[in-house]
This record gives sequence, structure tokens and C-alpha cells, in this order.
Amino acid sequence: MKYYVMYAETAVEEYFKPNDMLKDELEKGCLNSEFQYLDHKPVESEVSEDGGLEFPDFVTAGCIPFISDKFKRLLDELQVDNLFYKPIEFTFSLFGTKEYYYLALPPRINCLNWDESGVQTEDNEFLAPTELMREAEDIVINEYAVGNYKIFKLANVTNQEIIVTKEIKTAVETANLENVYFAELKGENNGNS
Repeated sequence: MKYYVMYAETAVEEYFKPNDMLKDELEKGCLNSEFQYLDHKPVESEVSEDGGLEFPDFVTAGCIPFISDKFKRLLDELQVDNLFYKPIEFTFSLFGTKEYYYLALPPRINCLNWDESGVQTEDNEFLAPTELMREAEDIVINEYAVGNYKIFKLANVTNQEIIVTKEIKTAVETANLENVYFAELKGENNGNS
């Protein structure tokens, strides 16, 4: 199975930016996919004044992924049922603009091939090994641990990459969604199908 990192360009001046208050509200739950700190209640949020007026299909603010209504409909058609969704209405009152988005947070699953992924661990004699900050430099996925998930993040590491299957990548590219990019993961089991 081939896997890809899905990402958005964040330094495009024309794209809107979520405001800092919304980012602060969502960051705790999004950093480690801790859904217990989030709810499904719709939110209305004014966009940041230092962003643009274009609303692409995918925007990230640090560890927080936002998708357009069009992107969500595509994921629903693909029967992606493991994401945490929170409706968000972004407004720009000065121009009377409203756009509907979703926080679309993937779960973290334990599917990293630890032997092949080059995991870097900080040194700290006062912390237990499970408490140390770890980051995978070369991500190799154990596809048997992925199960039926088509979009996910990695558990037990600090990595923020959103990983998708080839099916998702192909569907997104076919739909011509704006500001959604992919980088293929290299690895032992990334190419069999």
C-alpha cells in the first residue's frame, strides 16, 4: 500500500488565516488528537486581518487542519468515517464574507514501523522512556496496523504529518481541490499496491 503525507501551503498571502483565539481554543485537542478536549458544536470565527480573502479547500494552522465543505463532501463519498469534525463558519465582517469549513482531525494510530523509521528520542534522565519526546525522521508505515483507516496521524511520536492512502490522494487530485498537496512516503511496504 502506498502512503502519502497530505499538506497545505501556509505562506500564501492570498489565503485567509484563522485568528489566534480560535487556534488557542482548538490547539490542545488537536496537538495529540485528544478528542476529549473538543466538541462538535459549531463555531463562528472572524478570520485574521493579516491573511488574504481567498478560501482554499485545505488550510492548516500549526497542528489544526481545516477543510472546506467541498473537501468534506468528497471524504464522505469516500466513506472516511474516522475523522473528528467540528463545523466552523469563518467570517470577514468588513467584506460580508462567510465561508463554511470543518476542523477535520485524524486520529493517531500506532502503525509506525519503529525499526525502520529512524525515531529520534530526547535524552532526559528524569523521565521514563514512555514520557520522552520522540520524532520519526523517516516514516515507514506498518500497513497491517492501519486497518481500514484512510487518513491518520502517528501515535507515540510528536510528528504532525497527516498520512493518507493512495485512494484519498487520487480522489483529491481528481477533484482539483485547492491547496492540497502530497509527498510520497518512502519505505519497505510503500509500493506493493
